[in-house]
Order: sequence, then C-alpha cells, then structure tokens
Amino acid sequence: FVMFKTGDRVKIMARSRKNFIDVNKLMAHFDGAGHASAASARVENRSPGEIKAEILRMLEEIIRPDVYAKDIMFSPVKTVSQEEKVRDIIRKLKRYGYRGAPVLNGSDQLVGMVTMGDLKKAIKRGMGHSRVKGYMHAPLVTVTPDTPLHELRRILIEEGKGRLPVVRGNELVGIVTRTDVLKKVHSSLFPAQSGQVPDAFGVASKMGSMLPKKLTRLIRSISAEADARGISIFLVGGFVRDIFLGEKNYDLDIVVEGDAIKFGKVIADKLRGSLVVHKKFGTSTVVTDWPEWLGPSLHPDNKFKIDIATARKETYAAPAALPTVKFSSLKVDLYRRDFTINAMAVRINKKDFGLFLDFFDGIKDLEKGVIRVLHDNSFIDDPTRIFRGVRFEQRFGFEIEKHTEYLIKHAVKQEMFRRTENQRIRDELILILKEKDPGKAVLRMRELHELRFIHPELVLKRSTRKVFADVKKAVQWYEGNAARKRKLDVWLINLMVMLNKLTPKQVDEVLEKFVFTRSESLRIRSYKRDGDRILRKLSSRKKMKPSAVYSVLEPFAHEVSLCIMAKTESAIARRRIKRFFTDYNGIKLSIRGDDIEKEGIVPGPRYKEVLQKVLYGKLDGKLTTKKEELDYMRKLVKGNR
Repeated sequence: FVMFKTGDRVKIMARSRKNFIDVNKLMAHFDGAGHASAASARVENRSPGEIKAEILRMLEEIIRPDVYAKDIMFSPVKTVSQEEKVRDIIRKLKRYGYRGAPVLNGSDQLVGMVTMGDLKKAIKRGMGHSRVKGYMHAPLVTVTPDTPLHELRRILIEEGKGRLPVVRGNELVGIVTRTDVLKKVHSSLFPAQSGQVPDAFGVASKMGSMLPKKLTRLIRSISAEADARGISIFLVGGFVRDIFLGEKNYDLDIVVEGDAIKFGKVIADKLRGSLVVHKKFGTSTVVTDWPEWLGPSLHPDNKFKIDIATARKETYAAPAALPTVKFSSLKVDLYRRDFTINAMAVRINKKDFGLFLDFFDGIKDLEKGVIRVLHDNSFIDDPTRIFRGVRFEQRFGFEIEKHTEYLIKHAVKQEMFRRTENQRIRDELILILKEKDPGKAVLRMRELHELRFIHPELVLKRSTRKVFADVKKAVQWYEGNAARKRKLDVWLINLMVMLNKLTPKQVDEVLEKFVFTRSESLRIRSYKRDGDRILRKLSSRKKMKPSAVYSVLEPFAHEVSLCIMAKTESAIARRRIKRFFTDYNGIKLSIRGDDIEKEGIVPGPRYKEVLQKVLYGKLDGKLTTKKEELDYMRKLVKGNR
C-alpha cells in the first residue's frame, strides 16, 4: 500500500500477490476500484495515519496467523546448569551439535542463555574453568507457545537473538531458533516437505533424464571446480525453466558466489575454449565449438556457450532477514531478472546437487502457464523486457498475467522505449523474429501498442500471420530442395514481411534508427526497391528461358527471393523461383578464366561477360559438354576481337 497526499486528498495505491488478500475489496471500503491484485482509491479530509490504521485493522480481520511457536519449536530442550564449567559445556554442546543452550539455576528455573560464541571468548581469556553463570545472557527474552510466526521474526530482528526460549508460565517447554523461523518465512530456500516444490533428488533425477549424459558429467565437472575453490554455484534462468518444461536448452547459465571472471578462466582452460569477459557487469562467457555428442547444433554459429555471472552481494542489517549471506546474494541476483519463470535456480555443488531454489513462486507460474514480472518497476528498469515477455508468452503458449500486462501498457504509455538504446530494442526484435511462429508474437505486440516504437506508421493486419507461416514453408522447402544452399537469416525475411507496408523512405528510417548492419540493410532495401519489379517479371505468362529467370534472381540475396516466393499468389512466379533454386543456381561451368587467357585475351571485365554468356548458353540447354563450352567461348572471343 502506498499513499500520496496532495492538499486534503490522499491517493492510495494497492498491490497484492496473495490470493487471500483482494485489494479491490479493501479499496472498495474507501470507494475505490480495481481488481484483486491491483486497485486504488482517493480519500478526502482524512490523514494518512488514519487511513493506515484503518487498512491495518481490515488486514488483521483478513489475515490470521497459521504458524505459532508451538508448531516449530524443538522439545524437549537440552539445558545446562549455571554452575557447570565453561569447558564442560563446550564439550556437551559439540556432542549435541548445538550452538547454544538455556541456562537453569538450582531450582530448575530459566535464568539465562549461553552461546558457543560466549564460551569461546571465555576460553580465549583462559577462563575455561569458570562457572557459566558469568558468561550467560540475562535477562532473557522469552515467548509463549502461542506467539505467532510474524512476532517471532520481529523479536529475532529487533533483539538480534539466535534462539528464543518458549515458556508456559514458569516452565521451559521448548526453544525456537532463527533457522526454524527462517525455514517458515523463507520456505523457498529449503527443499519442500509438502511436495509443492521439487526436492533436490527430484530435480537431480529430472536433469539426469532430460540432459545428455555427457552434459550432466560436464555440469558435475564444473561444480567440482567450484567445490575445490569453496565457491557456491548454481544453474539459473532459462536452462532451469526448460528442464521443467521438457524443452531442449543446452546453454548453461551459471551464477557463482565468487569472481565470475576468474572462475570463467578456470572453465575456459579446462574445456580448451575461449573466454569473453564483460568487466562492466562482472560476467564472463566460455565459448567452445559445438560438441558432436550434443547432437545437431541449436545455434547458427555452431558454438557452445556457458554464461557465468557473479551473484551480487547485499548486506542486511536485520539478522533474521535471510539464513546466509550466500543465499541472500543469490536471491538479490535473481530478483534483478525479468520474470518469475526465469528466476529459479538449482544448486550444483556436490553436497547439495539438485537443491531447487524458487524465491518468487516461479514453479507455480510455470505450472499455471503465467508470465509474471518480479516487481512493478521491472519494465521501467528495462523496457526491452516487454518484448521478451511477449516472446515467452507466445513461444510457450502462456498468458501474460493481468497485472504484468497492466504494467506493460503503463510503460508503453509512458513511452519508456524512447529512453532505451535502439540497438537493444533491435536485438529483442530479432529474437522475436527468430521464433518458430513469429507471427503470433508480432500480432501480440500490436495488441500492446508496441509496434509504434519501431515506426509510428507500422500497421499489421491479421492476415500478416499467414505470410509469416508461408515464409516458414518456403524456408523449409529451400532447406530440403535447394541445390546450392546458403546460410539463411530467416529472421531477416520475417522483418521484410513486417516492414512490407512501409514506404522505402520509412524503411530507411527504421534501418538507420536501429543500426542494422550494412549487409542486413542492403538485403532489406533491395527487397523493398526491387521486389515488385522481380515479381512482375516472374509472373509474366510469356515463356521465359532459364537464363532469363537466372538473370532476374541471381543478383539478389536468397532471403529476397524466398520472401517473394512466400508472398506471391502467382503459381508461375513461385514455380520459376523454385526452378532457380533447384536447377539453375546449381549449374557450374567446366571452363575457367584460364581457358580464356589461353586465347590471348588479357584478364579484365571481358572475362566476366564471356563466362556469363557461356553460362546462359548452358542454362538454356545449348551447351552440355566442356568442348561445347570451349567452342562457344572461342566463338565469343573471336567475335569481340
């Protein structure tokens, strides 16, 4: 709940991620409105203090503690006598594995608490023979069996205690430790007992069944290097998400609680790969050739990559905030990520291999098929996450959660993209256009009013999705039938489709604004400039020689020809483009420039002209042997002397 006071008015904004707290109903009390997870109200002539008290009163009616000290306390309690010697108590605590114990007097009344830290200080001072009553803490802070969990947590924070005695009257009935409280407050840090969150064995087993054996061995080999250096190491992000989705994803995304750049060098040396260092972000990427044992490469550059990041540490003044500094730094690092489904982690140190960490209910959102941001400023911090959210939603058939969609629309309305580097928007757009079905994602972008940031005149119709599907069919046909295949930038064909209705000048504005490479810009411009002319020629019902079809298409990138093939409704044009790829583009001459030189012709532009005419003769079926090519070449040379 946030309140803003202006004059006599107070605006209340409310957000809730808990199903049992409907902020719409709470704000209705103040004549406000909204929905269950986001609502607001305006109140006149009441102070923020009065409004706060009213909200707290209503919350107390809604929320009832479901965990009390009696539910988590340890009983019976191991105690020590105030007359026992320091060194004897140390031995006793070590035997029990305890870090502290309540102290009783001769009448078995609770009089204090002693910790291992207190006892070690006494030993350092040479006071191991002393009675413990001189080193215990008194007076004590105690709780009752009915003290609720939130109160236990508050006391631990304010008093800085590691354990609280639980008393009924004057009787000691149990003890609650900081760890007991944390296991309830931060239950996502620990393997679940209820089965709601996957346990360590279950995740390790799933990894074993999902991943190639050699990849699992590689992960354990990397974790062994971390263990040898005392580093906590985790698999995070999309790799973890896709393990649960059953999707192939072999890009390892690793977080270490240590120096990611130094650790990256260790792994690069181990794998005999190269290391790309990003000093600004404290991250590194290990790059090797794609291993054959992983099967066909999932990347066009045929590279295998391991991203390694340092979990940024953060100091908490409150002693009960999180159980360890290590987990704290990981949680903070994951909180900086985009969506809950990408903020899950699996610990891979040998001791806890497979320990699943889910601070933000990512597994629940994964099961529900929901895309949810981690906090309300997510799209303000990084507007490119809007594109990412759409990409994940359409890839997995999920749904952007209502409040997250509200935040997207708010960020778009605030024109947050204008504050973002255009190159970053370009990179996210390319990733969307690389998806298996980019049409769905692009049309979803249209619904969220995102396309105007690419160009204000960019308009897409529902029928555009069919063209994207036709591009996919054309590319699949090309991969299976073309005689001389080239490496295609399929996303570039999809971009040609997307920008189709813009004028050449508007297309130039897009290319310059988003700093596309020279090669990418040339292909898009040539399609925009020459696409219609090419289509008119190829659609003609007049007979065209193979050399004529070749001369029309050969000067252009294959992406341009395939885009025309996907878009056209002309069966004649489509047939001619296919013949170009299957027959004409694969033909090679038997003669070379050396053969022309033997005729006494000085090397120069004439070579290209002669060879082209010979090729056209071969395409049209006039020349079938090398001798015929040589004879025709000599005839051309002789005629041009």
